[in-house]
Amino acid sequence: MLAQNGKPVAQFHTFVSVRPDVRSEIAALRSRGLALQILSGDQTDKVKNLAAALDLPAGCGLGELTPQAKAAWLQEHDREDTLMLGDGANDSLAFDAAYCRGTPIIHRDILAQKADFYYLGQGIGGIRALFEINALRRRTEIAILTFSVFYNLLAVGFAVTGHINPLIAAILMPANSLLTLLVVSLGMQPAFKRKKAPLAEQTGPKVVVGPGFEPGKA
Repeated sequence: MLAQNGKPVAQFHTFVSVRPDVRSEIAALRSRGLALQILSGDQTDKVKNLAAALDLPAGCGLGELTPQAKAAWLQEHDREDTLMLGDGANDSLAFDAAYCRGTPIIHRDILAQKADFYYLGQGIGGIRALFEINALRRRTEIAILTFSVFYNLLAVGFAVTGHINPLIAAILMPANSLLTLLVVSLGMQPAFKRKKAPLAEQTGPKVVVGPGFEPGKA
């Protein structure tokens, strides 16, 4: 309500709207078996309406929470598998209680220094990108391990039977390293092939991960 000298001159009605991609992003996260929860200091009815608009089950939107209450909820529910996305100083205590912490904010505030990762761009697609890249990394690790086991079994077997002379062994050592790099390049190729749109059209997230972060566990 806008008033002048105590007399109302205008009335404004505000409402919360979600970004167009939020529903699809949340559906993608839930399809991975992840449970989502909204912890907010806003009014309970407002948070419940938001959760309903995002097609989240009843009880997944908690409102009127103090910073201490957010931290207490995480301490109660965390089994070293929670990932929290926060964007304000009132999330600081909950950040301390979460197993993994992320923020879409890049300016130097208290959360940026505590976060395990942050991402640039609009929307929450950065979270999905983390899990997709992590899935590629895991598949690549399995491929490297499988290749290394078979390679070493063959190399040791031929060496024991006397079929490998020193010259061939000297050639196989760098060849093994080159083949390993090739396996990594092929395995991670989908992550590198994403074409960059012109700067004015770049609305997707860019993810930056800190050391020690394991997105596959969250």
